[in-house]
Amino acid sequence: MVLCLALLAAGCGQDDDPEGESPAGSPSAAESSSSGSTEPTDETPTVVPAAGEPLSVKKVRLRMPDGWSLDNDDASFLVVGAADDRTAAIYLSSFPSLDPDVSVARLARSTQRTGGYPPHSVQPPTTMAGRPAFHVSGRVAGDYSDEFGLVHDGEIVSVEFVRRSGSEDGWQELVESVLATVELR
Repeated sequence: MVLCLALLAAGCGQDDDPEGESPAGSPSAAESSSSGSTEPTDETPTVVPAAGEPLSVKKVRLRMPDGWSLDNDDASFLVVGAADDRTAAIYLSSFPSLDPDVSVARLARSTQRTGGYPPHSVQPPTTMAGRPAFHVSGRVAGDYSDEFGLVHDGEIVSVEFVRRSGSEDGWQELVESVLATVELR
């Protein structure tokens, strides 16, 4: 539920950073306005997309890696997929944004502050489903997390990858293979 608080806070209209200041790894104010664009980009995935079972919530769908399964879909705004050995999970969420025009840079800062991420965990902006997205990564409550998100059709969409244990080998490829399957409908 920390994720929900983080993303709701992003739309509350209060920003600790004065206008025009960006933390390291975040775009400047000029870059933020272009990062908030809803136009798709022409990037082609360079990884093999995941081909496992789908996870979907509201207007968002992705495919999990082979061997993963649905772990929890009790809420209309959050679904969870897990590796069969329970060493990793994917959290897919979508819920209303209080500010549908919020920049991905602001979403990233809010997620870092309220999601339990360590300082300097905001990564350079990336793309998800061909659109500008934020990326925050680091240790949260002992687990390693990579979280990506954007606003789509008035909803804050977040895909969080959590590695509870096990080797880091193949982690980046797993993340990229799942992100290559994200569909915004």
